[in-house]
Amino acid sequence: MELERKGRSRGNRPIPLYSNPSVPEYEAPAESNSVLAEYAALLRRHRVAVLLSAVVGMVLAMLATVATRPLYRTRASVDVQGVNGDFLNMHEVQRVGTESSDTAQLTQIKLLESDTLSARTVAALLREPHPAAVQKMDLLSRLAGALHLPVSRTVPFETVVGDTAHRLKVKPLGVTRLVELTCESWDPRVAQAFCNRLIREYKDEDVETRSEEARETSTWLSRQLADIKVKAMESQEKLNAAVAGNGLILSQETSSTGEERLRELQTELVRAQADRMQREAESSVARSATADTVPNVLDNPTYRQYATQIADLKSRLSAMVPPLTEANPKVIHLRAQIAEAEQGLATSQTSSSGRQSNELAAARHREQLLQVAYNAQMANVSTDLQKASQVSLMRREVESEQQLYQTMLQRAKEAGFASAMQASTMRVVDAAALAVAPVSPRPVLDGVSGFALGGILSASFFLFVARTRSVLRTPGQVTQQLALQELGVIPRATPASGRGIIAKAKHWQSQHFGNANSPTVGQALLLAGWSERFSIMAEAFRSTSFSILSSETSRRSRVYVITSPADGEGKTTIACNIGVALSRSHLRVLLIDGDMRKPRLHNSFGVQEDIGLRNLLRGDLDVEKAPLSSFVTETSTPNLSVIPAGHGREDTVELLYSSSMQTLLDRVSEHFDVTLIDTPPMLHMTDARILGERSDGSILVFRAGSTTVEQAQAARDLLDRDGIPVLGAVLNDFAPEREGLSNYYSSYTRYQNDDTTSEITLA
Repeated sequence: MELERKGRSRGNRPIPLYSNPSVPEYEAPAESNSVLAEYAALLRRHRVAVLLSAVVGMVLAMLATVATRPLYRTRASVDVQGVNGDFLNMHEVQRVGTESSDTAQLTQIKLLESDTLSARTVAALLREPHPAAVQKMDLLSRLAGALHLPVSRTVPFETVVGDTAHRLKVKPLGVTRLVELTCESWDPRVAQAFCNRLIREYKDEDVETRSEEARETSTWLSRQLADIKVKAMESQEKLNAAVAGNGLILSQETSSTGEERLRELQTELVRAQADRMQREAESSVARSATADTVPNVLDNPTYRQYATQIADLKSRLSAMVPPLTEANPKVIHLRAQIAEAEQGLATSQTSSSGRQSNELAAARHREQLLQVAYNAQMANVSTDLQKASQVSLMRREVESEQQLYQTMLQRAKEAGFASAMQASTMRVVDAAALAVAPVSPRPVLDGVSGFALGGILSASFFLFVARTRSVLRTPGQVTQQLALQELGVIPRATPASGRGIIAKAKHWQSQHFGNANSPTVGQALLLAGWSERFSIMAEAFRSTSFSILSSETSRRSRVYVITSPADGEGKTTIACNIGVALSRSHLRVLLIDGDMRKPRLHNSFGVQEDIGLRNLLRGDLDVEKAPLSSFVTETSTPNLSVIPAGHGREDTVELLYSSSMQTLLDRVSEHFDVTLIDTPPMLHMTDARILGERSDGSILVFRAGSTTVEQAQAARDLLDRDGIPVLGAVLNDFAPEREGLSNYYSSYTRYQNDDTTSEITLA
């Protein structure tokens, strides 16, 4: 057999995996159950507790009905009508606005539920003739009366009425105007009286409130009417004083004539201004230009005549001179005519300039006269308009106050009519009737409700615990939630088989130790039923051992550490039975009790622990030279040997760190095919981790329904951090019935029954 232990040295530690790399990767099955299916399985698992809680709830509910007073219920329905504002123009004399149809009904409901109305109803009922007290009708009071026990069996009438007021309920009926009132009381007569009285009080209060508002409105309108009348008279007197004085009569025609005259004067004034500006321009040009270029001079006929004559004379003179001389009479005569014509031309030019100056002065004077007339007319028109505006304003004020007076007078009359009318917005449809039977308590219904409530609370509790505390329960969860290969699932022993196992264990113990009353040993092996032909537990261990063997393809010796996250997971039982299963596969198997704190392996096989692992690690024997039989004990199971824990009080961790531990594992590997080391729980102790570093891998043991997912993840993470390969995990103590999987092993049971039937037939 190959002696190399490469996988056990820290320097050659393989990459840590959650499953052995030599085995094809294990694919987790797809999750087939929905959340509802998971909850259903949880309820099936706790069905007894849920049923018990439901029964307790039913009993408590039925006991509570014994001391509960009967409650009688009566109903009344009313029609809540809106205010007709069109009747006598009522909407114009109301001080507050009417509500919309959407909120009117809700408002009426709140008014019916108001504390003020309830207190008014209670006071009205107490004023009427009534009994001093009401008899208690609960079962406990009637029983006390039948037994003549000195127990008060009456309730004051005032207390009953007050309780009825607190139980009042008002709600609308569908999309109609109808409103339903529900009154509940310990006495049916009180319930009926309170309901009907409440409606009557509401109607009286509604009528009283509306009448009071109408009266207040009428009084206020009367006061305002007197004030408006006084103001109207004062305005009329002011108007008379304004138009009376000088007999002033203002009309629209007068205003129009004055305005037309003003517009005419304005037009003439504009024309005069334009004419004056033209004259000023011509005069300015005449002063700066020559006479023959001035337009007014050129347009003068006399000036043009003289100019033409001068031109003609000068033309004739130029024709005579030469040859004639200046002394010639003809020339002298022409010179005289030219001089005379030039003098006439100058005289004409002078007269044109004078005329132009006179025209400019006339234009300016005319403009001044028009300006004065325009200003005077504008003043007259402004005065007339101002007086007319004041008079018109006074007239409108008088008309407005007279119209307001007439309107207020009409409203005052309408408010008087409204105050005299006694109308309510509520109409009774169904009055409250006397209740015949109580609505509560109802023992049967209360019992059913208590049963349902108890069951629901219990189921909710278990669902809450299941959601807040995730526990490994069913096969497949190890792979789904931890990504670990599930090496096997070990079922729980039934109670019947458990009693048989204890009896067999005592018999086996008396044969080996001679004392049947000493601590029971060997139960871990007997639980599996290795001596039976059909044993579901034995088959589970065989399947687990095959998974362990198939995790390595080589046939060299293997050392595995078996551990669990916490105590009580069943790792010792698993180690013992896996050892038996491997030994029956014709493999040489060695079990080492590595739990030196609480050793149990020697009890499982009934071996002595005088010499064990503790003795070897502290040096009582030379591991390399001592005979193997000096510290390895063969069991009654072929091919299965045990090294117990031994005796002593040394520190366990110091012993495990000694070099003798590796030497021991190397030596036993030469003689055994598989070595299984049972170790303490690993979450709070390091023994399993120390031994795991010297092994080929570790096997985790989880107890179904006990090991949480957090504990399992913590254990797996510790091994992964230390570089210790994890072959997989074993789910121990699986109870299909507890998980709602009662048919989980049905195929195996049918197979076993079919074989038994065949044997009986052959016999």
